[in-house]
Amino acid sequence: MKIQTSKEGGKGFEKPRVAEGLYIAKLKEVKNVKDGQYGKRVSFIYTLKDKKIDLAYLVYIPETATPENKFGKILIAHGIELGATIDTSPLIGTEVRIMVEDYEYEEDKNKKIASTITKSNPYPKLIKIS
Repeated sequence: MKIQTSKEGGKGFEKPRVAEGLYIAKLKEVKNVKDGQYGKRVSFIYTLKDKKIDLAYLVYIPETATPENKFGKILIAHGIELGATIDTSPLIGTEVRIMVEDYEYEEDKNKKIASTITKSNPYPKLIKIS
């Protein structure tokens, strides 16, 4: 993963909204984002299948990914077996099921609602039996 940098300040970003629920989503990219209060973070960018909308799943990167932390759960959802150092590049294009929920935020003193990813699970591919 290569990350582009800029000396200029960041620009605002869209906060899309879709109906709450489960969606099948394809991983579009994984990118580093500005460190947060608890350390390094990464953003998993998903494209919702059958919709022309991208949503980000922002998570902290723990020292070690485990089945108990959010970062480890995302990797497991993408079929990664934990126990070794991994590269996220092969995950691009893989599909998972994501839970999308609403959250409220304030912009220009107005309350607005946007969507956020709150959970990811493996997307079971159905096998055709002859």
